[in-house]
Amino acid sequence: MAGPVRRPPGHHPARHRLDRHLHRVGDAMSKPISLNALRQVDAPASDQVAVFLVIIEHDALERPLRLSSDNTSRITIEPLTYGTWSTYGSEDSLPEPFYYIGMEVIPPDDEEDAEPTSTIVIDVLDADIVGVLTSTTVPAAARIAIVMADTPNLVEIETVGLQLKNASGDWGQIALKLSMEDLYDEPFPAMRMTKERFPGLHR
Repeated sequence: MAGPVRRPPGHHPARHRLDRHLHRVGDAMSKPISLNALRQVDAPASDQVAVFLVIIEHDALERPLRLSSDNTSRITIEPLTYGTWSTYGSEDSLPEPFYYIGMEVIPPDDEEDAEPTSTIVIDVLDADIVGVLTSTTVPAAARIAIVMADTPNLVEIETVGLQLKNASGDWGQIALKLSMEDLYDEPFPAMRMTKERFPGLHR
């Protein structure tokens, strides 16, 4: 099974959206982030690079698919691949390679009365992997983290519990739509207010 598309170091297609997301998180302050990331949020210009790390798991895959939006670290020489070494998602706390691939990540939105939905637009992967992600009846699981390029083991922001809801595109790009379990579809209250369960309501 072939690996992700290989590219030499160059521009970062997801970097602009990363900066926008960090600014939104910095404004909301919904959870603590590191001083390094806060400085980037407040700085008018910064050479710090925020990186998306994506892990996609499925029983039909031999191993989890690890993708990175950053291509500044060499992973292998033959074949030549780039990406990010990080302990994120590692079971033994040892760094794992996240392979760089051209991608655009739209983080989960914060809209009220709607399930959080994230979209990942990626360049073509191996045809077998695309087939697994688009044709299986069992949804793939995914999680997304944002780290800084110089501190790849420190997770600034993380979204877990995502499931693949839809995959569309052609053999040039594929868009993966991921969402969390829709809590608004859960019945409330969970139990029926029957006379047997709640006799006080039926006097």
